[in-house]
Amino acid sequence: MNPVLPDEAAERGATATEAVAAPGGVDVARRAEADPSVRAEVAATLDALGLADLDPRADALTLAAAAALCEAAGRVALPYPVAGALLADGEGRPLAVVPDESAPVDHGDLFPEWRVATIGGTGGVGTPVGARRAARLAPFVTDLSVGAGDPPPPADVALHLALTACLVLGTVDRAVELAVEHVTGRVQFGKPLSAFQAVQFQLADCAVAVAGLRELAHFTLWRIDTDPDPLADVLALRLQALDVARSVLRTTQQLHGAAGVCDEYDISVLARLVQPALRLPWGAERTASELASAIERDGFAGLFPHGRAAG
Repeated sequence: MNPVLPDEAAERGATATEAVAAPGGVDVARRAEADPSVRAEVAATLDALGLADLDPRADALTLAAAAALCEAAGRVALPYPVAGALLADGEGRPLAVVPDESAPVDHGDLFPEWRVATIGGTGGVGTPVGARRAARLAPFVTDLSVGAGDPPPPADVALHLALTACLVLGTVDRAVELAVEHVTGRVQFGKPLSAFQAVQFQLADCAVAVAGLRELAHFTLWRIDTDPDPLADVLALRLQALDVARSVLRTTQQLHGAAGVCDEYDISVLARLVQPALRLPWGAERTASELASAIERDGFAGLFPHGRAAG
């Protein structure tokens, strides 16, 4: 497998990065928290990028382009459910992957109906109920009421989890860039923070973690295109994305000092608004449990046999 995105997908990713950054980058997320109607401007920007014509189910190239768009969205905490919208059905209903027992969805109020799926293969049609929760770590999360309807196929669930991991990749990649900018410009004891070896080691660890997540993300996109049941690979990617986000966001915020939790700094906004992607449909513990079950049931492609593959 080739771990590098195809040139066309990389070009579309660069175009998407420029387009979502042009209206103000992370400032768009700040404005949307104050005025949720700003998300309509985001929808218009994505429409201009051709989001409606970008179906990640179509082929490997389109999937790679969709992943690049999600990564670009993660870099600016774009206030829009990009992964779900990319997997919308013919009636324009985006996809939401939810826990078994409830259906909280980021930006659930943006659409009158959603296609709702669980990892267990159940689901239906979801409609928003109540107001947005508007919590600091989840300002756009809305609960859905799930009614009767055909559940989305498992392949769509796998795609949603993979695309969400790509969004997280964009966030942590940008977090490292912001930390580098901060420690380079911040002077202590007569020299920039970046001159201190301890700071260099921390940033090196973050950069390696992000590079590893990118490699795994691209490998997983290849697996999705070549394996009819890539659930174990997708869950492994999600678990790694959660682990990398935990360590990288913690370190990059700490390197900002007290400013790391002040919303005047982009790092704080990124760390807050990525939380729904990290917590929904479930966090690391449930992801690890689902991964173990998938490996036991289906095996896992690797150097050594696992689960059913051992037979």
